[in-house]
Amino acid sequence: MLRLSPWTKRLLCLAALLCLAPAATPRFFEFSDASFELSSEAKGVAHTGSHEERIIAALDAIRSGNMADARATVDALIAEQPNYRLAQLLRADLYAMRVMPLSTIGGGVASAPSNVLDDLRKEALVRIAHRNDKIYADRLPANIVAFAPQQKFAILIDAATSRLYVFANDNGQPKRVRDHYVTVGLLGVDKKIEGDQRSPLGVYFVTSHLPREQLDKTYGSLADLYGVGAWPISYPNELDRSQSRTGHGIWLHGSPAATYARAPQASNGCVVLTNEEMLDVAQYLQPGNTPVISVPAIKWVNAEQWQQQHNAGLALLEQWKSSWETLNTQQYLNFYSPDFRSGEGQDISTWREQKAAVNAGKTWSKVQLNDVSIFAAGPQASQMVATFNQNYRSNNLNNQMKKRLYWQQDAAGWKIVWEGNALN
Repeated sequence: MLRLSPWTKRLLCLAALLCLAPAATPRFFEFSDASFELSSEAKGVAHTGSHEERIIAALDAIRSGNMADARATVDALIAEQPNYRLAQLLRADLYAMRVMPLSTIGGGVASAPSNVLDDLRKEALVRIAHRNDKIYADRLPANIVAFAPQQKFAILIDAATSRLYVFANDNGQPKRVRDHYVTVGLLGVDKKIEGDQRSPLGVYFVTSHLPREQLDKTYGSLADLYGVGAWPISYPNELDRSQSRTGHGIWLHGSPAATYARAPQASNGCVVLTNEEMLDVAQYLQPGNTPVISVPAIKWVNAEQWQQQHNAGLALLEQWKSSWETLNTQQYLNFYSPDFRSGEGQDISTWREQKAAVNAGKTWSKVQLNDVSIFAAGPQASQMVATFNQNYRSNNLNNQMKKRLYWQQDAAGWKIVWEGNALN
């Protein structure tokens, strides 16, 4: 009599279940409570579109019970991107559903590490949440207050939704070009110290481009972590430095070859895209010029509200400039916060004394501001960063510089918390 091993017996039992079991009622309860029957022989039609559009279409097909289309879509995705882990997870679930209902994404691979499954579930939910969020389709970001003429594009990162947006300078108004899913720091955002595995929040600028060839020479096999290349940003900025925030090497970059997309929170502080999407975004990056605005959540407004904010931001800067060049010392100093720090490290008391003494020796002054940009960060766009080329002339001094002002909104209105040379 033929003796079968325990594993052989288990495999034969599973085969019998696959052949004899009645149709199951698979569901992902967090997406839908609708019941549906599975036809294992049905041949589905693969959805088309971007990889993200297709993974969402597969999830929608599962939710509606169209398992054949879901399988066809996932199989086509994996044929193109075998390292797309979320697609691989859905494939495992789809085949497990032939014999049992599933209560959650990843239920078909219960032996996988729980942290891996949690990350993939978060990715699925983040992608679906973005698709479902249609309310802002015709809105503008309050975080882009004013483009400088030479700035063709701006990058806006919404940490709450793990989304990166590209906006074009359309005659001074932001126009949405595209958006992509991104990964941020393992422990979230609001970077404070070196090694805290958080991504920074604030207004930064792309400083350079590190192509893959250069990364290979510098980092060897570790260069694969950055995928197709890296675009460093200017963290820590001037305000970060004044607040003793530390850290370096915060980049926009691609993904390792063996990983199509990473979890929503998985980096050491960088902002990470898939390689194909990083290359797409790269065409809009101008080192030394393109702002990267990272915020807890984008503040969306309608066109009328955006124009009002645009006008108000420029008017505020003009009022500051006018009080300075008319030598109205008290009015000028009222623009500064009690928490102010200058680029040279002066606090508000020292600043007041110096400005009062300087103005006492002036008979006239003229201030011209060119190439003005204003971008807003912080909760509800409560921090504004103005950058401009300043031409200052007076009876005893002529000076030109690239200056940056950080404004903070509080109960007293908008106040300057940092002023000095723009470092980039």
